[in-house]
Amino acid sequence: MKSVIHFRTLLIIFSFIISSSFSFSSIADTFPVTIIDIAGRTVTIDKEPQNIALSTGRVFPLLEIIYQKEAAKHLVAWRDDMRLSAPSMYADYIKDYPSLKDILTIGKIKSGEFDAERFIDMQNKPDLFVVDLSNIKLAQDKGLLKKLDKAGTKVIAIDFREHPIENTVQSVTTLAKALGRKEQGQRFAEYYKAHLKELTNSLASLTPKQKNINVFIERAAGYNDSCCRTFAEGNMGAYIPFLEANNIAEAPLKGAVTGQMSPESVLVAQPDIYIMQTTGWLDKDGNPTSGIPLGYAPLNANAIKVSTTALMDRSWLKATNAFQTNNVFSIYMPFYNSPYNLVAIEYFAKWLHPEQFKDLDPEHTFVEMNKRFANRSVSGQFGQNNSKAMQ
Repeated sequence: MKSVIHFRTLLIIFSFIISSSFSFSSIADTFPVTIIDIAGRTVTIDKEPQNIALSTGRVFPLLEIIYQKEAAKHLVAWRDDMRLSAPSMYADYIKDYPSLKDILTIGKIKSGEFDAERFIDMQNKPDLFVVDLSNIKLAQDKGLLKKLDKAGTKVIAIDFREHPIENTVQSVTTLAKALGRKEQGQRFAEYYKAHLKELTNSLASLTPKQKNINVFIERAAGYNDSCCRTFAEGNMGAYIPFLEANNIAEAPLKGAVTGQMSPESVLVAQPDIYIMQTTGWLDKDGNPTSGIPLGYAPLNANAIKVSTTALMDRSWLKATNAFQTNNVFSIYMPFYNSPYNLVAIEYFAKWLHPEQFKDLDPEHTFVEMNKRFANRSVSGQFGQNNSKAMQ
């Protein structure tokens, strides 16, 4: 008789679990939790973090993927780079999260502007500081990590810019686990990996001739008058070998993530595809630079046309194969440091292998990712063929 009662009790409990909002995934999100971040550091989080700081504001979408509409409530400090380096993105997020205008701003670690004492003494002291990989070793060498840990702020490294294809998924899932939101991280990982798999499946059928494409990326086109900063194995340069093409910067940069090539050396290499990494930057006084103001709607179509024409009017660029065949493109630069870098990879795929990826729709991917993971709607223009943009 007792066994029957116990069985019925268990059945009632089980039915309650199934019918309620309770989920088994929430059982796993208990603290303390230990993670290994993208820098290989073991970090133990004793209790669920509530106050989060970002070493770069442009990775705010990462918090949105994890928290959806609650993201801004958890952000207590960030670097003010989104407003100046991605103004259309800033305007779009301010529209949805007006409180972001009042978030405490912090300095850049690399330039020595970060004020550790002010950071530690702030009213809503961060439980967790999310730092990009390029700054984590510097923060460690300066003793900043020890100082923050002693003050009760844990530090986790993420990376979307140095080795994006290798590190994006781990960056998202590790932070999600550290914040007690493992399920959100896993959902993103499944989507991201499935899309990469679709790309690699299509790339497998390319012929040797289709793979013999020379590509050049101009870093920050229009930011200043000089050319040609570029990427080799890291950042958006990593997309090129993944997509079975040749990055003309690999040999001259000798394995460096980024470096400088001259217009003459670009001409000698004769890229078949030329991609400008660009956006509508603002200078320190809030004035627009000559970068192409791609990004979130609403857009200034005339400004895009004028700035595109100016960058395309460089004599040495006109002498490249890419220019002659109308294969000069522009990509929205903030994707280089974003969990949404998959969108840029898909744009590159269409430009490098147009027949193979004629049905690929990067803008749909961006809209879908925002809706599915961040529960927000987006629109805008994030990639273009420059010849068409000038018409």
